[in-house]
Amino acid sequence: MEEKKDFDIIFRLYYSELLFFVMQFLHDEEESRDVVSDVFEDFWTHFKQIEKSKAKHFLFKTARFKALDRLRRDSVKRKYVKLYSRITERYEHFEDEEYLLKKEEIVERILNELTPPTKEIFISCYVHYQEYREVAEKMGISVNTVKKHVMKALKLIREKRKNLDI
Repeated sequence: MEEKKDFDIIFRLYYSELLFFVMQFLHDEEESRDVVSDVFEDFWTHFKQIEKSKAKHFLFKTARFKALDRLRRDSVKRKYVKLYSRITERYEHFEDEEYLLKKEEIVERILNELTPPTKEIFISCYVHYQEYREVAEKMGISVNTVKKHVMKALKLIREKRKNLDI
């Protein structure tokens, strides 16, 4: 029970300061709150191993890492959104249903060419909007492995898009 009490004190002491710190990176209060929640979740998980005198250092170091990771992940998502937009932008200009079906088939074919782990990871991250950490935990792999599969998928999609001129 003493741990919970100590945790609550540290939480109240640093929550607002951490939120402000993360907002400097993300410029979005809701996302910043999510990151700070993740930081305190990690802090609680490792609470017994962290010296109380180093709690602030742990919190801010973790917050910085998570905020930067969120920015990197969002950057990759923005690239995919742009790519998807380019792939589908011509849909708006054609009324021909047969043409639209053909384009959908091409996009589906590109996704189906991804190998099973890469396809599953890519769909989890970009269709179901799961965080890399969530996908890594679900699949029992590292976050870096998730990132490598996402980058591999994006590269293949870009290459196929260029080859098919869509």
